[in-house]
Order: sequence, then structure tokens, then C-alpha cells
Amino acid sequence: MPGLKALDISDTFMLREYLGKWPREHCDYTITNLIVWGKIYHNHYLIHKERLVVLNPKYQYILFPVGPYLSPKELKDLVLMFRPYYPEAQIILYPHDYCEQYPEVHEIFEIFEDRDWADYVYSVESMVQLRGKKLAKKKNLISQFRRAHPEYKVLKMTEDRMKYILKFTHKWRRERSAEGIYLMTEIKAIENTLEAWRNLPVEGIIICLRNKIVAYSIFSPQGPDMVTVHFEKFDPDKKGSAQVITWETARYLENRYTWINREQDIGLEGLRQAKLSYVPDRFSRFYGSRLKGDTVGRPMPEN
Repeated sequence: MPGLKALDISDTFMLREYLGKWPREHCDYTITNLIVWGKIYHNHYLIHKERLVVLNPKYQYILFPVGPYLSPKELKDLVLMFRPYYPEAQIILYPHDYCEQYPEVHEIFEIFEDRDWADYVYSVESMVQLRGKKLAKKKNLISQFRRAHPEYKVLKMTEDRMKYILKFTHKWRRERSAEGIYLMTEIKAIENTLEAWRNLPVEGIIICLRNKIVAYSIFSPQGPDMVTVHFEKFDPDKKGSAQVITWETARYLENRYTWINREQDIGLEGLRQAKLSYVPDRFSRFYGSRLKGDTVGRPMPEN
């Protein structure tokens, strides 16, 4: 398709320019996710009417353009521009306020919500304080871990520690026989993140116990007051390590951000229960669309 380019690490500055001016709350709009998952799905982009338009060619979905909002008619024209090359192209990730500002969008598109792809958003303060009956068990597990392992250390993730993170990640996968499509692509996304570390606006922390990794998290800015946690792995044989890495991550971020986006549950029941157990403050809802009269299916991948 004319004007369409492969999205890669060299486009980081361009992404900073657009997302710095027009940040979006959904995790698919972080620079880190656009690059590391984009490498897996071969994401492409073009600049259309001075807006950034990202395409996932595998599933033929177009991320809602980054920049001042286009009108519904302009969005329809954008979809039709892609159709000769991507016959099932559809727009996803409508901002939550777009339909309020442009109610006429419903005359052109069928807008649908997909709960499986909604992001979980928590206040950093609540993740640090863990107040209330619903979070008491997590607080107790953290206390137990700290009493059992008073010598544990929280280290900043640096390039010289990447090989140990990778080794821990593959050990985690092998011990759990994690072979599902999503888990395997997640491992690849972690590898992509570590490989491109110095060129991404990404950070991480490691929980170490007697010079061994027991947990880590990787995160990056979503906007001026929100950070997104992309990956979080822990040793299940160390009781409380899951709760400690989540808590220490929030503590590490509490003076810089108001909100933590912990991404989606993608319809996995265990993941959903784990995310709900932290009592999210709100969801960044997922809205997709299809042109009215289309026979094309919804563009979301199966889990």
C-alpha cells in the first residue's frame, strides 16, 4: 500500500512526538508495546492528514489515528483507503469520548465493546497502601515474605542484567510448561523488549534473594500521569513473591505517576481474577467498529 512503512525501533522518536502531544490511555498506544509487539505482528504505519495511523496487517485492524480527531466520515474514508489492500480492515481502540463528541459515528459504524481487551487501571496510592478488607490477604503475604526474607533487595533493571532476566523468564516458562499461543508470543515480546532496551522508554525492577532473581517487572510511560506495567514474572515457589513485586513496583513509581495501567486479561479467567483481586479503580474500555452493512467479521484475535 503506498505510504505504508514497517514500524521499527528507528521510529521511536516519531512515536514520542505523536504520543507526547496526543497520549492515549489504552496500553496498545505505549511506545514499548507498539515496537515490541509490533515486531511480532509486523505492524506498519503511515501519516494520514497529519495523523499517525498504525496497522496490524495480520489481523487487519487499524488503530484509531493519533492526533486531533478525524470526523466519522473521514474515518470511513480511511477504512476504504485500506480496503483494496486489506479487505477486512476495521478501526479499533476508539477513545472513550469520541462517540460523545461525534454521535453521528453510529450512522456510519457499528461500535462494539470487548471486555476481554479492556485495560485495568489502578491508583498508585491504592497499590502501595493496600487498604481495606479485600486487599488484606495481599498485605499479609507481603508481610510474611518480608519477615521470611528480610535480606531481599530491589534492584533497578540494567542492560548488564538482561541475560539473567532472560534466563529467569525461560526457566519460568519451562517449569510451567507454558506453551499456549499467547504465552509464547509474550515470551517473544519480552525478548524483543530486552534486546531493544537502550532504545525504548522502558524501565524495570528486580527482586533478588541471595543473589538470585525471584521476580521482576517491566514498565513504561503511558502518559504524563500514567505508567503501564507490561510484564511481571515471579517464582511461585517463593510465597508472597507475586504480591511483593506488584507492591514494590508501585512503591518505585509512586512519586512519579498517579495511575498504573496493568493491561488486559484477554479473556483468560485466571488472569481476570488476579487483576480484579487488586480492585481496579476503573477500566480503559476497548471499543472496536465495523462499517455498517459490512459482512466482515470483528478483527480481534482469538486468545
